[in-house]
Amino acid sequence: MRPGDKVKAGREEEGQQGKSRWKQGGRRKKVGKKMRKSRNGAVEFLSLPDTVSIKESSPIGTSVHNFSLINCTINNPTVTITSVIPPATYFNTPTQTLNGSVFDLQITLSSTATLNAQVVNVYILQITAVCGNETITGQLFVNIIDDLPKPLCEPKFSSQVGDTVEVYSNVPASSPIYTVVLPKNTTVTYKITSPSPSPFTISPDGTVQAPAAGFANANLNYQLQIQVNDTAGNTCNGTLNGQSSSCLPNSVNFTSSSYSVTIPENGGPGYLVTTLKATGTDVLYQLIVPSNIYYIEPGTGMIRTTFNLDLDTNPSLVTTILMVRAYDRYQRSDNATTTVTITVTDVNDIAPQCSSALVVKQVPQNAPVGDIIETFSCTDPDYSSTGLTYSIISNANSLYSFRMVGNQLVINNTLNYDSYEMASVNFQYLATVVVTDNGTPKMTTNIPVFVTVTPVNDYQPACVGPLTYSINENQPFGTVVGQLNATDADYPFNNVQYSITGAQNPTMFYINPRNGEINLLGLLDYEKQTTYNLVINLVDLNNDILPDPQKQQTGSCTITINVQDYNDNPPICTPPYEEATIYSTNSTAIPVKSLTCSDIDVTSVLSYTIVGGNTNSRFWMSGSSVMHNPFSFNTDGGVYDPENYELLILVTDSTASPQYSTTATVFVTVIPWTTTQATTTTTTPAPQKQTTIVNQTLAYWQPDTWFIVVMIITGALLLGAIGLLTWALCRRYPLCAQGPKDGTQPLLQDRSLTAGLRIQ
Repeated sequence: MRPGDKVKAGREEEGQQGKSRWKQGGRRKKVGKKMRKSRNGAVEFLSLPDTVSIKESSPIGTSVHNFSLINCTINNPTVTITSVIPPATYFNTPTQTLNGSVFDLQITLSSTATLNAQVVNVYILQITAVCGNETITGQLFVNIIDDLPKPLCEPKFSSQVGDTVEVYSNVPASSPIYTVVLPKNTTVTYKITSPSPSPFTISPDGTVQAPAAGFANANLNYQLQIQVNDTAGNTCNGTLNGQSSSCLPNSVNFTSSSYSVTIPENGGPGYLVTTLKATGTDVLYQLIVPSNIYYIEPGTGMIRTTFNLDLDTNPSLVTTILMVRAYDRYQRSDNATTTVTITVTDVNDIAPQCSSALVVKQVPQNAPVGDIIETFSCTDPDYSSTGLTYSIISNANSLYSFRMVGNQLVINNTLNYDSYEMASVNFQYLATVVVTDNGTPKMTTNIPVFVTVTPVNDYQPACVGPLTYSINENQPFGTVVGQLNATDADYPFNNVQYSITGAQNPTMFYINPRNGEINLLGLLDYEKQTTYNLVINLVDLNNDILPDPQKQQTGSCTITINVQDYNDNPPICTPPYEEATIYSTNSTAIPVKSLTCSDIDVTSVLSYTIVGGNTNSRFWMSGSSVMHNPFSFNTDGGVYDPENYELLILVTDSTASPQYSTTATVFVTVIPWTTTQATTTTTTPAPQKQTTIVNQTLAYWQPDTWFIVVMIITGALLLGAIGLLTWALCRRYPLCAQGPKDGTQPLLQDRSLTAGLRIQ
């Protein structure tokens, strides 16, 4: 075997094993159906007869074949290998495993297995099963695959039958009778392995020598098994058949010295090429020169293919000449040879071949209709002159998007990128280009097409409402004013960056560049500014296959932020002190004094309440005006109103919280008039006083210790100086020591309430 033939043999072996696995898989799929048909039938084998292949290097225990026995109702059927052709003890008796009602059987290699494809390349196993009173048989053909390197022995010598030599019985002892010939010069060793011990010897150069005692005590017919080993550890085995009598007439003969057969190239593995028949009672057949393309069944003479023949990839298969030998099973020297010429015809069994077996393209979404995506270069190896037709199969997403113009794939419709539908398929159009030849039968080739659409930034971002927001002026730093939303029709949608580019006070607000949230950065004052107008700049992002600032689209809009008033200022009265002089007889409908008070909080509504100095409740408030009731100056022991009043008026800006207030003071001098009528004294129940909680925030300054000491000393000196000055004046002006002539007026209420007091 040539080195190149070994590679080819390996490939064909894989093909043969693939075929065998395919066959077995097909049989397994059919087991159920066959069992249903045979449920009430006779006992039978599943997967027999069958043909399997194993490597000659397979170790002991390798599974040769799995098959089943069905419709056997006893527990322990007997399944044996009744015969092996040629005889060998390489196969173990089938093991049994009961699986439901089916017996699963397996044949494995025995411990004596020494497979050699050059000696025997096919074994025929006769398998018998005895189930009660029923007996069935099946055949298993075991092809031995040559996968071990061997010395290149002469084919005839290393064949299954071996070579034959005939010598006279009076040949001198130890004389050479046969020489093992190698096709090339190599260093090898020779050994007679059977019979052992052997009366024959073999020299280091491969010469077989007659027995040392001659043929007097030797068998007239003999068979030697010779093993040849090279320095690399490779081995080949050969057979030498000899006889010391005259030649016997052959009973094995072919009817013709040569045969011619024509087969199609696509018959597949195991295709029957022809069946040879030779005369004889028990004839076996072999290929004198083993072929990796064809094999012969030893018992039937059927020549079959080992793999699917293909002239387009291997033109040398068009003609093959096989040398076939037929021999008697028990008298191998009785043999005949013939030649078989096999011609393989070409058929249309190859689909068109295209240089673009797969199309993966990126196309921008704005590619114009009619643009060429791909130009296909296809040929038909079977018929170079036949034409090819091109068509396209689209899915629901790519329908009408592409068309074929001859052998060119072009854009048929505007491609879309900016949609959720395209995003769901990763922006990829899928289609299939079908190339069909015009042979018989027609063969087609499908070319998958994957067109990925790349984005093009062609839309400007735009603002969507609302564009007007409101915020209370008392909100703290970081308060969310609102969120501006913007749209961008380029996918990913609305992927926009925000920024403030123009504003009346740009440091007062901040906009989140990613989500458009507007936050307050400064202190608002409704009384200073009620409205802010902000110009928002919009820039889209990631809308091109590669980000390019030069291709970014921009937009802008103006938003308005209205500041809402909040009561945060106390009322102010101008002036804080008022004076009024009235006659006691003045009309009670005439205001004593009207206060001028205001609040810069425009929403404030001022209310006025007399909270102090209103002796005998002679005064009341009408809005901001001080009104009076009739006075009483009865000297006959009745009620006698004071002539001077210091009214404390609380001015409040709100009835709800927060509430701010201030206190205004009105000094009223009442001049008693003779026409004043005595008032009727009535007892007015004292109103229940309500506790008013006054919260006042005081800012104070805490001086250092030395400053306090200095101030105390300075104050003491100042008081001493004032005391001396007062004493000196009193001595000079005696009047200053006189007491007051008038009676003491009623005390005013607590004057600690000042105009700046806030009630919160």
